[in-house]
This record gives sequence, C-alpha cells and structure tokens, in this order.
Amino acid sequence: MKLTYILTALILCSACNKFLDKDPLSIATDQTTWKSEADANASVAACYSLLRTAFNASIQFYVYGDLPTDEFTPDFVYGGDGSAYMNAAKVNWGVSVPVANTYDVRLKLRVYTNFYSAIAQSNRCLHFIRTMPESAFTGSSRNKYLGEAYFTRAFTYFYMARVWGDIPLDTTFYADNSAAPQLARTPQAEVLTQCIADLDLARQYLDWKDASSTDRVVRGDKGAVFALLAHLYAWKGDYDKCNAACDSLIASGTYSLLSAASYMNLYKGQSDESIFEISNNSTSESLLTSSSITGYTVCAPYLQGITLPQWQFNNATIAGLYYDEGDTRYKQAFTIVSSGSADFYSCIKYAQVAYVNNNTSYSIAKNNLLIFRLADIKLLKAEALAAKVAPDEAGALAQVNEIRTRAGIPAYGSITGAALQDSIVAERGRELFLEGARFYDFVRLARNTGHIKFSYINATEFAQGKYYWPLEPSLFLLNNKLTQTPYWQGKIQ
Repeated sequence: MKLTYILTALILCSACNKFLDKDPLSIATDQTTWKSEADANASVAACYSLLRTAFNASIQFYVYGDLPTDEFTPDFVYGGDGSAYMNAAKVNWGVSVPVANTYDVRLKLRVYTNFYSAIAQSNRCLHFIRTMPESAFTGSSRNKYLGEAYFTRAFTYFYMARVWGDIPLDTTFYADNSAAPQLARTPQAEVLTQCIADLDLARQYLDWKDASSTDRVVRGDKGAVFALLAHLYAWKGDYDKCNAACDSLIASGTYSLLSAASYMNLYKGQSDESIFEISNNSTSESLLTSSSITGYTVCAPYLQGITLPQWQFNNATIAGLYYDEGDTRYKQAFTIVSSGSADFYSCIKYAQVAYVNNNTSYSIAKNNLLIFRLADIKLLKAEALAAKVAPDEAGALAQVNEIRTRAGIPAYGSITGAALQDSIVAERGRELFLEGARFYDFVRLARNTGHIKFSYINATEFAQGKYYWPLEPSLFLLNNKLTQTPYWQGKIQ
C-alpha cells in the first residue's frame, strides 16, 4: 500500500536508518531475482525477518500483549524517555507526540508501517513464486513457499487486527509503489475472513513439522496454521471452530509438553512443545539487551550491572497467580531480588544473555519470540469448551488439569459457568506469563463473561473499544481515507 512507503519517507526519514531498512525487497532486486528455489527461499525468509523487525521495535510484542495488564506495576515501568512505557502500561495511548520525535516509543507504537512491510513482502512472494517455472523447484517445494507466504500474511493481518481493530486490507503486489492506492480501514470482520481464506490455502500447501529441520517451528507449517486458526476463531468468538482447530493440532501428535524438569528449555527455542516462534536467538538476529525484553525484565546475576528490572512486576499479581509455591513455573521462571527492605521479582524466561567478546558492557539477548506452543493451545481448547454454545465443562477442566499436573500443583475440582472461564484465564496467566498473551486473554474474557480484569479500562470504556490502539495522526497526512480508531477520536491530536 502506498501508505507503507510514503509514511516511511515522510515521517521517519529523520530517524536512524533502521526505519528505512524495513522495506521489502526492492523493485531492482525483483528484476534480477526469482530465478531459483534459493531465491524463493530467501524471499520467504524475509517475511519472517520483517515480522521480527516489527515485533522488536519498541519491544512491541510485549508492550501490546503484556504491559497494559496486571503483570506490571505501571508507576514503576521505566525505559525510553522515562514515561513512554508507563503511558503504554496505563492505557494512556493518546498522548500527543511531536511528529519530529520519531524516536518516541509512544509514536512508534501507534505506527503500523513495519507490519505492512511484512505484508508487502508476503504479497511479493505470492506474486513471483507463482510465475516461476516448475523446473526451478524440487518436488513440492513451490507449494511450501506459497503456503508460508499465505501464513505470514494471515498472521500479520490477524495480529494487526487485534491491536488496531479495523485496518487497511491489501493483498495486491505493486511493481510500482507509487501506483499503490490509498486505502481506508477495512472492517475487522473482512480482514479476518481474508486471513481464514489465506490459512485454508496454507493448510493445503504446508506439511507438519519436520523435526529434523534446522528451521523447525521458526517457519510456518501446518501446525502453525492450525494454531493461528484456533486463536483467530477464539478472537471471533466462534468457539466450535476454535475447538476443531485445536483438536486438529493436538491429534496430529506432532508436539508434546515438556517435562517439569525441562520447563525452561521452552525459552531456549525450538523445543518439542513449541509450534511457532520468531527466530531471535542467533548472534546475527539477536538484540542488544538494552533494547530487548531481557533488558527490561531481567537483572543480576543474569544481566550484569543491573540491580533491579526496569519494568517492575506486580508482586500481588504474582502472589495471586502462583499461590502454590510448589508451582514449577514459579520456581523456575522467577527470582526475588531485594533493594533495602523491599523485594522485587525478576522473570528469567528471557535470561539467555551473551557477552560479545567477553565485554560486560556489550550484551545481546538470544531469545526467540515464542508465539504458539502446545500448552497455549490446550488451554485455548479449554476456553473453547467452556465458552462454546454447548459447553463441555468436564472436558475443559481435563485440559486445564493436564497443564496443572505438569506444573506440579493440584488439579481443580468442579468449577462451572463464568467461574470456570475465569479459572482458565488465570491458568493461562500462570502458564503464559510474559509471553504476549494476557492482554488478549482479558479481552476475550470480558467479551465472554463481562468480567473486566483491566486496571485502566472500565466496562464502559471496554464497550467503546478502548482496547484497540489509536493510529498515529501523522499517518493521515498523505492518506485522507484513514480515520482514527473510534474510541480515540478527539482524544489524540
């Protein structure tokens, strides 16, 4: 879309070159590539790279999915300019930011340019891979690359729809970016329908995980497709189809829960439990700890010289979630650090830190972004069974109790109705703490039961759609078809 490229040039050219490095492959490259399977493979790999860029910018994966929840104490969320992340945590998303301040986290979080660069690359791959001669590919590899491009496009659009609601939808490749039209926001329902259509094709083209592949779970496969479908249908409130997607994935036998003793291996990447990750754990892909989730939630001894996490966790939430101190998730994923008479938690899920050339002042975080895993899907199935038109509450409890048993805590007894749905969300909170899920879990719970778990969104504001982010007003400068997110109209300049 034209807005992707024009906005980058107009608003962000005064920033560092990182913003300009996010564009998909250039037209000049298109004229000289798309000759071999290696070209197709590299071009599809670029889709994941661009997704990584979008998620890593301003730690967006965790800012959108975790920060505005009870996991943190908002008044003690630091970093950036000292208040930017605090604003995000308090759902104060409409703070005015000068357009020249392209470094400001609050501006970056309202701009979707990086995501559209990933979508443009998926569109490019779908266009050119179809035109390549069959002789360029071995076996059915063309279908694999097409399936991945459909998957990455669907994944990106779904993620954006959860963040912004209605978003411009474009599935066309433009050889000349200046010919791309300006587009209004497409109703979210239509965007999700397109996602489902893409995933139906991806499901046909892709195979299940190849356990011997070095690319396993860091590229889309049939399991990732079903996991995405399950989450998409849960977001739509179509829990029968959500349950069916969960069943397809679970019944494949492709994934297995790690043992309690191996629980922290989840965060080293590519475990047997993982379904889809964004690769971020090699030296060439990793981030400086200072600009990663590691730098905000981990401290000494894992991160030398840092005495307390910059984002302070909510002690009451952690105590409430992990009321059983025998919970392996609590024992293995948290440490307690003291400052004076106060105790603070550090979450060490993302404590894979490497010091470059043994320089303690130059550290990188080598943690993949864990998007979907089997425990997530089992608990999502529990949610589906509890929330669907004809609930299966016993079946829901069986899924939850399997996860609790792995964690070494007692199984739930009889729980029914809205209390069961609350309990499932609580279990997801224990299992998926700081994994980009809790904010969206709270949204679905509020839709299903009316129970509002947000600290900074009340029932009236929820009904008005406050949980969708505003668009950065600068996006409107060269696209007069865009409108502001409904709740935020008149609340941001």
